[in-house]
Order: sequence, then structure tokens, then C-alpha cells
Amino acid sequence: MGAACWLWNYLKRSGASGFLLPLSGGVDSSSVAAIVGCMSQLVVKEIANGDEQVKADAIRIGNYIDGQVPTDSKEFAKHIFYTVFMGSDNSSADSRRRSRALSKEVGSWHLDVSIDGVISSLLSLFQTLTGKQLHNKENGGTNVENAALRNIQARTRMVIAFMLASLLPWVHNKPGFYLVLSSTTADEGLCGNLTKYGCSSGDLNPVGSINKQDLRAFLRWAAENLGYSSLAEIEAARPNAASDSTGTNDRPVTIPSLASMKFVFQVFSAVLQRTLQRILSGCKIIFFRCNCFL
Repeated sequence: MGAACWLWNYLKRSGASGFLLPLSGGVDSSSVAAIVGCMSQLVVKEIANGDEQVKADAIRIGNYIDGQVPTDSKEFAKHIFYTVFMGSDNSSADSRRRSRALSKEVGSWHLDVSIDGVISSLLSLFQTLTGKQLHNKENGGTNVENAALRNIQARTRMVIAFMLASLLPWVHNKPGFYLVLSSTTADEGLCGNLTKYGCSSGDLNPVGSINKQDLRAFLRWAAENLGYSSLAEIEAARPNAASDSTGTNDRPVTIPSLASMKFVFQVFSAVLQRTLQRILSGCKIIFFRCNCFL
């Protein structure tokens, strides 16, 4: 609830017309989508309770005209929230299906985009400039080539996300721009399991200070309390290994991803929880001492 309120407060002060989220159908991005959905529910609830300020902000941000007022959270989300599944030949059908199902439950304006053509163009450009063709490790490539092929997909998604965030409002005759939401968790940042200028890059990250275990607990709660039943399947799904893509007909090779990092995430989650407990304990001590001197 706190993250949802924070997003609404930021949105109404930023001059933006909404949010855009690259939605992969995994735990992290789905959690962010659920938070935006929760925000939409809270906004509509406050309007129904007679809050004129929230009503005025919602009408302005959602670009409502002719006296229209948001009365349904899904309908409101359609006005202020884009989700984009940016798939490649290596994307699973389950991920695409889960992404579509969650977007329907939240009410976002959902797009399904293939990025294979963009990746192929980038690899062709590199080959034209250098005369060299990149290969993954299974096809004789080096670690440097393998890392480059992995990162190209993530960074391509970031560029497309920001392009869509700036141009989709114009396409739909809406003023302003959309804020790009990223979805990297705290433990991923601490252990370096992310791509710089990939999904870790955005205007805002509502889950950046949350560990993976707490995020999964939130998904279970949201599936039951927010009405997003697809989150239960997303939380229970086994993480997919990321895949390399050479932009050719080479067979893709999987690389270690969240499944092999499970123990590492558990360790970092425990460290983060312990650190938070110490911070909160310190705040209590300071608060107590301040009261003693008042």
C-alpha cells in the first residue's frame, strides 16, 4: 500500500500522464504491475469516498473529458498504465501468457512486441563494422561474446521502453509523457545479478529496496487481496533461465539465472532483513532518547 501511495504522489507531481512497465511475466515486473494496480484501486476508492483533490488529479492525469470521472480501477489503469512484453525467439510461451493475463486483470494497455529484428540489426551492424560475427559459448564463442549477446537483449528492451514511454501518449492523443518503471530488487543489486542499462534502468523502481523473499510474499498477498489471481501462478512458477540470441539460426543456449541464484538470494534476503531490524531498532532508541529530553 505504501509503495502504491508513493507512486501516486510522484505521478501527480511529476507532470507525467502515467507509467510504462516492461512486463516479462516474472516475479519482479509482475510485482510492480500489481503495485500500480493497487494504486489504481486506491484512487478510485478515494474518489468514491468524496475526495475532490484525488478526483481532480485523476481527471487531469487520465485526460478525462466531458465530465467523465474514473469509477473503475481497470478502466482508470487503461488511461494511465502501459505494459509491454518484449519477447524474442527465446521467450517462453508461458511468460507471454502470464504477462497478458496479469495485464488484463490490472487493466493496463498491453502491447506484445518482438525485438528479434532490432537485435539482428545490431548484430549485423557490428559485423559490418568489425568483420566479426558473435557466437554464444555453445557455438565456440568466448565469455566476452556470451556476455555481450546476453546484454544486447536487456539493453534493447530499455531503449524500446523509453521510446514507447515518450511516444505512445502522442499516438493516443494524450498530453505529456509516461514514466518508465524498472523492477530490480535489492538482493539482485547487491549480488550484481542485473544488466546495467537493462531492466534496472528506469525513472522509478518501486521494488528497489525490497528483497526477493518479501516480494514473493507480497505476490501471494496481492493474489488474494487485490483480485489478481494470475499472481499466484507467477509466484509459484520456476524462474526461467535467460537465453542467448545470436540473431542467426544458431541454437540458443541457456545460461544460469534465478534458479541457480536461489541460495544467494536467500542469504542476501536474510542480511537485508537483519539490517532493516537494526535500523528500526536504532530509530526506536533515538525516538526514546528524544522523548526523554522533551
